Amino acid sequence: MKNTAVQRHPLVYSLVWGVVLTLMVSIAAAVATIQEFGDMGIRNAQACAFLVMGIIVTIYMKRKDSSLVSFGFRKLEAGPSRAVLFYIPLLIIAVAQPLMNGINVELGAPEIISIVIMTLLVGYTEEAIFRGVIWNLLKSKGPVFYIVFSSIFFGVLHMANAFGGNDILHTILQVINALLLGCVLALLMETGRNIVPLIAFHFIYDALAMVSNENLEHEVLIVSILNILYLLYGIYLLVVFSRKHRNHSLTL
Repeated sequence: MKNTAVQRHPLVYSLVWGVVLTLMVSIAAAVATIQEFGDMGIRNAQACAFLVMGIIVTIYMKRKDSSLVSFGFRKLEAGPSRAVLFYIPLLIIAVAQPLMNGINVELGAPEIISIVIMTLLVGYTEEAIFRGVIWNLLKSKGPVFYIVFSSIFFGVLHMANAFGGNDILHTILQVINALLLGCVLALLMETGRNIVPLIAFHFIYDALAMVSNENLEHEVLIVSILNILYLLYGIYLLVVFSRKHRNHSLTL
């Protein structure tokens, strides 16, 4: 059977998915900024871009596999306590910022609704692309290649947020933050092979971060703590992945 263009060039198509998403969100934000829509207007414009991409990626996945199982969409079944504990660090990471900064109680209902809608769309769309479609596209290249590529690609596309810092230390820490988070999520996808907990984490993490108070004075400390958490969790996941990969090799 003749290979399709996607099968022949999975890396190119992986890059296209990530770049198109980033461009659409950036264009939406730029237009809203030019039109002076304000913070909520910019956020809503970006949410629209994520909605469009979310619809596109869902249609793509459904056409490839109507069950979506090959993209990691599996039912959350009750299992051993170790399976649940496997994802506990995600919850700790998600609540770290609001615990350290506190919740912004001045946010009104419209802002909260806007944040919830935005972060739901971001969580679903980004995970569906980076841990769903790209994971599926790069299966032929092996798990190690996917983990390395996905970590770097996810980190690079999120680095734009890092260059808003006022000093080199802040910028470096934010870049490391983006790369480590990408690595942790890629490792989780390979070890757990279930995208649902990752979507839930992404939503909760972003939502709690956006409703937390800004603390510029201690931001370097907060990002450093998050980086340490990512690093420790990443090391644990690497050990789990290595054992799983070694056991799989022994059974072949």
